[in-house]
Amino acid sequence: MALPDPRFTFTPAQTPRVIFEDTHLAVFDKPFGLLSQGDISGEASLVDYCRQHFGRNYVGLVHRLDRNTSGLIVVAKRSKAANRLTESLKEGTLVRTYLAWLVGRVPAPATWENLLLKDEKTNTVRVVQSIGPSKAKMAKLSVKPVSYLKPDSIATPCLTLCEFVLDTGRSHQIRVQSHAAGFPLLGDTKYAAKNGPTFSRTALHSHRIRFPHPMSDENLEFLSPLPADLQIQGTVDSA
Repeated sequence: MALPDPRFTFTPAQTPRVIFEDTHLAVFDKPFGLLSQGDISGEASLVDYCRQHFGRNYVGLVHRLDRNTSGLIVVAKRSKAANRLTESLKEGTLVRTYLAWLVGRVPAPATWENLLLKDEKTNTVRVVQSIGPSKAKMAKLSVKPVSYLKPDSIATPCLTLCEFVLDTGRSHQIRVQSHAAGFPLLGDTKYAAKNGPTFSRTALHSHRIRFPHPMSDENLEFLSPLPADLQIQGTVDSA
């Protein structure tokens, strides 16, 4: 078995916070800016951190968060736990809830369904109208506006803090579907309009995660409040 790579060091800002851990899995609160797993950049990732933290090479990454998405992520420590958590994800019993700031006023709760097609070469996703000969996949989520805000320091008339619950787990799903609905994520430089309001990062946070424990079947639920950088100041805009 390969030993954890000693090359990687983690600053306090890069270090995930352990929310829960036992012999089978761990739940981390990932800071934005940290990759979930390594890529061609060679930068340190959550997987590298887990190898050091667990003292073993195996890390079962059940789902992923984009580099600039913060919040909760579950990692398996053994292959049996990873397999069972993956099944929970497929069956919909591993439930992920996100909070995000969207540009504009999302009027009401809704269910968004789109066909998404990923370009692996460019790591981008777009909405298509039909599957045809492509490898497009259906993406579905629920969105609910939580509050409206007129921000003090961001050049936009209104932001909506929305809660998202994923029915499917597609790459960049919340970002692409929000943009397609006309409400791009604040700070999303990949999918939002180039002349849109600027922000320090994509304003997306993995807020809640709920799942049955892969071995005991005990129902587990964990929460992570909005981090300080997403607690945007402004005037509450009533509906």
